[in-house]
Amino acid sequence: MNEWCAGRIACFALLLSLLVGCAGQQLHRDGLALMAEGRVEEGLTKLSLATQAAPDNPTYRNDLLRSREQTVNRMLAAANSERAAASPAAAQAIYARILEIDPDNSRARLGLETLEMDKRHDAALVEAEKWLKNGDFDTARTVLRPVLLENPKNGKALLLQRQVEEGEAKQRLAEPALRATFTKPVTLQFRDANLKMVFEALSRTSGINVLLDREVKPDLKTSIFVKEVSVEDTIDLILMQNQLEKKVINDNTVFIYPSTPAKLKEYQDLKIRSFHLTNADPKQMLTMIKTLLKTKDIFIHEKTNSIVMRDTPDAIRLAEKMVADQDVADPEVMLEVEVLEITRSRASQLGIKFPDTFSLTTPESVTTLNQLRQLSSGDLLVSSLSASLKLKLDDSDTNVLASPRIRVRNREKAKIMIGSRVPVITNAVTPVSTGSPVITGSVQYLDVGLKLEVEPDIHLDNEVAIKVSLDVSSIVKEVSNVQSGTLAYEVGTRNASTVLQLKDGETQILAGLISDEDRRIASKVPGLGQMPVLGRLFSSHKDDSSKTEIMLSITPRIVGSGRLRDAGEVEYWAGTESALRSSPFNMKPLGSVAIDTFAAAKPVMNMRSPAKPGRNVAPAPQGMPETGAVVLSWQGPAEAKPGEVINLTLNAQSSQAVSRMDLLVSFDPAVLKALDVTEGGVLKRDNLQSTFVKTIDQAGGQILVDMSGAQPDGASGTGSVVTLVFETLSAHPQSSIVVGRMLPSGPGGEELAVALPEPHLLTVSP
Repeated sequence: MNEWCAGRIACFALLLSLLVGCAGQQLHRDGLALMAEGRVEEGLTKLSLATQAAPDNPTYRNDLLRSREQTVNRMLAAANSERAAASPAAAQAIYARILEIDPDNSRARLGLETLEMDKRHDAALVEAEKWLKNGDFDTARTVLRPVLLENPKNGKALLLQRQVEEGEAKQRLAEPALRATFTKPVTLQFRDANLKMVFEALSRTSGINVLLDREVKPDLKTSIFVKEVSVEDTIDLILMQNQLEKKVINDNTVFIYPSTPAKLKEYQDLKIRSFHLTNADPKQMLTMIKTLLKTKDIFIHEKTNSIVMRDTPDAIRLAEKMVADQDVADPEVMLEVEVLEITRSRASQLGIKFPDTFSLTTPESVTTLNQLRQLSSGDLLVSSLSASLKLKLDDSDTNVLASPRIRVRNREKAKIMIGSRVPVITNAVTPVSTGSPVITGSVQYLDVGLKLEVEPDIHLDNEVAIKVSLDVSSIVKEVSNVQSGTLAYEVGTRNASTVLQLKDGETQILAGLISDEDRRIASKVPGLGQMPVLGRLFSSHKDDSSKTEIMLSITPRIVGSGRLRDAGEVEYWAGTESALRSSPFNMKPLGSVAIDTFAAAKPVMNMRSPAKPGRNVAPAPQGMPETGAVVLSWQGPAEAKPGEVINLTLNAQSSQAVSRMDLLVSFDPAVLKALDVTEGGVLKRDNLQSTFVKTIDQAGGQILVDMSGAQPDGASGTGSVVTLVFETLSAHPQSSIVVGRMLPSGPGGEELAVALPEPHLLTVSP
């Protein structure tokens, strides 16, 4: 009974394996058919099921792996093509299909990451293009910098960068300027003033926070008389007079410290920059940077062909210019060469060939003179005599043509060899005192045929100087030594070396390597063959002549020609011997300046915001509490139509005495035009005359007001500060008028706390 059950189980297992095998075979066949129809996902699923059904079948597994790999490679190529064609959605869909087929495919995951990077780059390029159109080259360059660091070959980013450089070059050529963080014009008049007092006045008037290092001498004096100079240039002039340096903390804070090696080492910011070189030699670039920029912290990574340096931002920018100027691809030239060997030969034989020998022989038994006398004419044997008429003329022309094309890098040698390598066997025989001598053989190979060596030197004016060396050789005869087994050859050669100066696409032909041979051989009957005219009947003449000429034609075609570098790329500022600077120290007059005649030594400023037309300006952070001694509020219309004139009043409520107010208001110059600013009554008391200085900068969207009351004890209470008169220019859903800065001070010059108002929102409806 047990044997019967075991037999049934074995039969069942055999039947099951047969069914599984048949199912796997059918799945495998269906999968291959679906793959052939282009239904790759369904086909791969079938092949995978076939492999699972028959895991021990290597054919099923190989077909699955091969089909999956081929499919993934085709889809990767298609995804890359879609990405190159600026179709990120299609590329992303293909990458997703690849990950469904092969979830661990690293190339597809990298492709998705690259698409995300392209998306970020496209957004950055749109922003950079917007800043470029607005003329803000610094911001455009800052936006482009991360894009080029991640993808140095981004074509649109490179184009925008070149446009930025062209715009900056035009500005430099039109009028030298220092593009500083603080581009607000200022007028200062100080003579032998304390340095701290000058910085304090500059800080109070411009709103820039100035911090002094504790080692800045308190007794430093300075004299400065500047008019319409930017704030940063003014600070730089003061620092240059007193051997000081500055460090910009943020957009409105500057830290001043002594210009000593210890302080520079402590405060000067350093950057690390990696230069991944494509064509330049990193060792040569290292030597150049260390020699010209005196950089000490620099390292070569030979595996990635890159240089990593650590230095100041100015040194980094100078190194970038140097690397960009030197890391250029060498131009190449395609040489189209034609070598033509023309051989003409002529051989002729004409005349009658007479016998030139005659012999008589006697029988072998004749050994003495007596026996010779007894011979008759019938006993002598005469050799056969024959004459032949030769009429032969061979005339042949042979052309051997070689037409190679070879691409060569600039100042690199290239060789062309067309022919054969023949062995030259040399045997050395070493005698031995006992036994046979020892023979040692060696084989060397000799190049015979056409050898051409070229070395181009590509010039920037699309001309190519080419060193050409041509050698044409042939075997004249073979020289062998039977006893020693030495085999050598007599080689005939013709060669030429020259230097050509050709334009791109110009063809030059070198000819004249001629070998001319003429041989004449005559066989004549003595006497008769030397007769004039009739002697031709008694002679045979053989004439051989051959002439060989070699012609070389060479045409260079420049590939990837180098261009003449722009002036800004080969010559740029580098600072002084002790301090590197990527630009010269130039001062540029900026805008108009209001001068307070009541205090000649007091700086008066007209600050321009970097805000561009069409953008709402947010209030600058003041670090003040929400409530203070002076609370400001707006009063005016919230709606207007284009072309209307509106009045907007800024009111103040002061709980403490105020003697002076310094006010900065920002607006959108594309929406509003500032017509006038009138003084309010908050500082006017008892009809005393007050000082009121206003400056309107329409292009920059700024209004500056500097006002002070005549009362020695100041004024407090509620009143209007100023009334702004605007004309609406264009429709805008929500335009902001912002108090960018308000600096109230009391009778003793102490600063008072202020609560700035929220921006006044104006809707200009069409």
